[in-house]
Amino acid sequence: MKFPKAARLLKRRQFQKIIRDGRRLAGRVVSIQYTHRESAPCPKLGITISKKFGKAHVRNRFKRIVREAFREVSYSLPSTIEIHVLPKNRPEEIKKMDVVLDLKLLSHKSE
Repeated sequence: MKFPKAARLLKRRQFQKIIRDGRRLAGRVVSIQYTHRESAPCPKLGITISKKFGKAHVRNRFKRIVREAFREVSYSLPSTIEIHVLPKNRPEEIKKMDVVLDLKLLSHKSE
């Protein structure tokens, strides 16, 4: 299933705004930067991972895990939130439940 455009950060300036104005949260396996916008129909997610973390299949696996974890907890997040996720550890060691727990931590902090 494709991740809808309405739930994605798509433009470079959106990422830059979160990096510049947003707050940071260090989870166990991912680093999360987030900010709130005026009004929106749903929370938005952006994922960044550098080539230093591994080959393409490793980076793609990390992105799939983060998107699936976001789908699982997006109902508990405020609809005005924009999230930027970066890996803290080696991406091949990251499990979906660890990312879900980090995003749930964000949902409690952002309220």
